[in-house]
Amino acid sequence: MQTPPEDFGALLKESAQSARDSGSFEMHAEFGDIKPLKQDRLIIRTPLLDKATAKVRQDNATRDKEQEALDEASSAFVHMVDPNDVLSFRRDGVQPYMLRKLKNGEYREADYIDLHGKTIEEAYNLVMRFIDYARREELRCVLIIHGKGDRFAQKDRRALLKSYVNHWLRQLPDVLAFHSAPEWKGGSGSVMVILKKSDKQSAQNRELHARR
Repeated sequence: MQTPPEDFGALLKESAQSARDSGSFEMHAEFGDIKPLKQDRLIIRTPLLDKATAKVRQDNATRDKEQEALDEASSAFVHMVDPNDVLSFRRDGVQPYMLRKLKNGEYREADYIDLHGKTIEEAYNLVMRFIDYARREELRCVLIIHGKGDRFAQKDRRALLKSYVNHWLRQLPDVLAFHSAPEWKGGSGSVMVILKKSDKQSAQNRELHARR
């Protein structure tokens, strides 16, 4: 006896559903509940990597501080001086005779730097490092050669580097006094600088005076 077409179609649907149910059951039986996988983040940290990262961060922070200091010094009002102007400064409490000795070349510089050909940024970094070095080495008198500006410039007679050096030195607490050098040491194109005594030098002086 042949099955009517409409009954045959219903039988096919029932058979397909049965197969799906059977396959689903077998899959659950074999693998259990299936849950979607979550992507885990794998973070590998080693002591070497931590040190390298810390060094990069420290270098970046140092550069940021240096740049901030440079920006502050460069953006502040800087009085422009003429190429032949004499620079002279002494901090409160410093005896006037110190400027006279600087002017007459009675102090002998322990070291010097030459800023010719430097940009403002390069000159700033060099001056700051030089003063820090002089303090660490306990140098009392140093010479900074800044020049007189572009002698061929007809319209602008400002001495740019000289003006900035004059500005920077006045802001440094370690600088007690400075004066343009005598002619045989560069004249108004150079400046003689007197620095504070270190704590060690101050203690030695007190001990020497006490013995007297």
